[in-house]
Amino acid sequence: MVGIVKNILATIKLYSLLMRLLPMNLPGNSSVSRIPIIMEVMGNGKVRCELVRHLSPLTVSNILHSIPITGRLHYLGTKLVYFETGLNMGAEKQRAIFNKGDIGYMTSNGSLCIVLQDLSGIMMNPVGRVLDDLNPLVTIPTGHTLSVKRI
Repeated sequence: MVGIVKNILATIKLYSLLMRLLPMNLPGNSSVSRIPIIMEVMGNGKVRCELVRHLSPLTVSNILHSIPITGRLHYLGTKLVYFETGLNMGAEKQRAIFNKGDIGYMTSNGSLCIVLQDLSGIMMNPVGRVLDDLNPLVTIPTGHTLSVKRI
């Protein structure tokens, strides 16, 4: 009996190790819950992102059905860049603490928000994460057009 338990524990450890080491977002390695998108600032570069369906399933589904989405870029201090989507959705699995690179949907104004620095105190539906460097988004002046497209 002890040998069986040891084998099970060893298998679980090996599986956990493999899941951490395997790249999850390679081309051809598609996932139902992680949807790759591109955020492009006209003439100023692109940023690869992913929408994660299990974070806020209804919100992510509505965003995907509305793609391509285009809006003007705005900043909220130095911690948040956002653009209005024209979508109108309610709160879903909201939280107030976000890390650098997180993407949230702000229900108060229908905006997609990209967190530039760790942030707390603003309630948003979590919807995804930026996969590339955030610098292209930090250096762009307010008012430029940003578009979201599926890859």
